[in-house]
Amino acid sequence: MSVLSGKEVRKFFLEETWKEGRIYWQGGLVKDLVHAEGSWQGTVLDLSGAYRVRVRLTGQSLTIDCSCPAAGEPCRHAAALLWGWLVAPGTFLPAHRLRTKIDVLSRAEAVALLQQVVEEEGALLDRLLQGREKVSPQLTGAGLLALVYNLGFNPGSPWVNWRLFAERYRAALEMIAAQIPGREAEARVALNTLLHQLCGLLVQVPELRSLLLPLFWETFNQCVFPFRTRLDPAILEEILAVYHQIPLTAAEEKQFGELLSRLLANGLVEAGSLHALLSPGKEGDIDLKKLRLYGLFLLCSGKEDEFAKLFTACNQELAPCLVLIDLLEEETKYEQAKALLKKNLLKFTTPADRYVLRYRLAQLYRKTGELRPALFLEMLNFTARPGKKEYLQLKELAVTVGEWEAVKKRLMGLKTGDEKDILN
Repeated sequence: MSVLSGKEVRKFFLEETWKEGRIYWQGGLVKDLVHAEGSWQGTVLDLSGAYRVRVRLTGQSLTIDCSCPAAGEPCRHAAALLWGWLVAPGTFLPAHRLRTKIDVLSRAEAVALLQQVVEEEGALLDRLLQGREKVSPQLTGAGLLALVYNLGFNPGSPWVNWRLFAERYRAALEMIAAQIPGREAEARVALNTLLHQLCGLLVQVPELRSLLLPLFWETFNQCVFPFRTRLDPAILEEILAVYHQIPLTAAEEKQFGELLSRLLANGLVEAGSLHALLSPGKEGDIDLKKLRLYGLFLLCSGKEDEFAKLFTACNQELAPCLVLIDLLEEETKYEQAKALLKKNLLKFTTPADRYVLRYRLAQLYRKTGELRPALFLEMLNFTARPGKKEYLQLKELAVTVGEWEAVKKRLMGLKTGDEKDILN
């Protein structure tokens, strides 16, 4: 561009648009480059398609014609085209070379018509003359990565259109899926980069989890598991950060456990790295949410023996044990929960801890229809911490199993004063 300098050209574009243009150019997303006197044209690949863009210089002004929705505004596609001209003008096909090819045609009318087409659709004419009319621009690995890097959404901006982000994200997923069979290494880099961006957004704007979390699962179901695409260790850490830092339902937490189990089963993450990241921490400093995920992972993987070892490793800390018992109850693994509680109950020596664990064990017996063991445990708790509500629940249970008279006699000896009133 001989009349306007690079600095002058930049004035026509917003700073962010100009930067996007540079990324697109450097990513190899600008194709079919042609220039004539005072005009430039090309095809720019984007997530939503390939756009034809033409730029004309009129005096000290630029006229932009692009097939993208920007409709004549200084868009990133025009910026990418001009970036190419400023840094690598030799890559543009001079229009006069096309005219030379047309001159050998026999019909004068065709020559006149084609000379006009040169100014409007030079790249298309060049493909037709070479017999490549059915060839579409090919996306390089660098180009794919540039598109992924340039999704163009700043979570701090009040003008972010998150629905549009979801559309562009899905378009990127489809593009990556199409590239994996032929460019596995390059597509893997792009996929890890895409996941990195999405995990970062989930942590930064957790209030959008209902929109972003489905994209998270789609990424694995569309590109990771079907093609057995390995994940970088850093991505595994970011997945755990998403689990740890955003609010999740119990069903969603279970999905994360199943996800880790599938990743390990398919050899898409390193077993050592995964176990190291899920390690619940030292005694007295156990991260309960991480512990829950580790427990979910072990249950989803069918590793019940390791789950039992994890329970035992909690030693005399009540809260971690209750987290793991909750998991077993949610999975209706009542027998395993009872076995762990009975095996580890003696480790807990304080009355408060033993009360809670006996209560939980009694509830498990109730769920499995074993009412006599439940009654025995609740009797123990009643003598340790009597109360009217507990007493009435105990009475109901004792009546059900036909032991109320025996239980009542035992309790009579424990009550004094006003407490006798509740025995009637």
